[in-house]
Amino acid sequence: MAAASKSRKIGPRVTVLFKSGSGQGKGAKSQYVYMLKSVAEKLGFTAVKDATVERKAPKGGRGKAVKVAVRGGAKHIIVPLGGSRQTANAGAKGGNAGTKTRYVSVPVPASANITDIKAFLGKATKKPESFVSPDGRSYSLSTTAQ
Repeated sequence: MAAASKSRKIGPRVTVLFKSGSGQGKGAKSQYVYMLKSVAEKLGFTAVKDATVERKAPKGGRGKAVKVAVRGGAKHIIVPLGGSRQTANAGAKGGNAGTKTRYVSVPVPASANITDIKAFLGKATKKPESFVSPDGRSYSLSTTAQ
């Protein structure tokens, strides 16, 4: 039973820039997501080395500003990968029986909206055609469908 309680190792992770911090005000901070390296490579995202965010010093004069490593992504979207694979029942009757589309789960910040997600996926070198939002709705990334 001890073997069942061990956590499953999925693989190395990388930090990817979700949204650059251009502009002024609260939204001017760069946002990063921490995702599996294999997912970042499949979609063609570039990893950011030494991604840190500066935390302000606490009020009252004690302490100082510190830089902390970026981790996380509070929500996930589901992105279909291009192509499909054959399944065991390739000879079954039906239109597309025998093929199965592969999907990957991509983390996004909790504050991300649909336009931010579309801009993020538009930066990928292997652009997907659509994605499924955290609430279960499908959105197309084609420019003609807008």
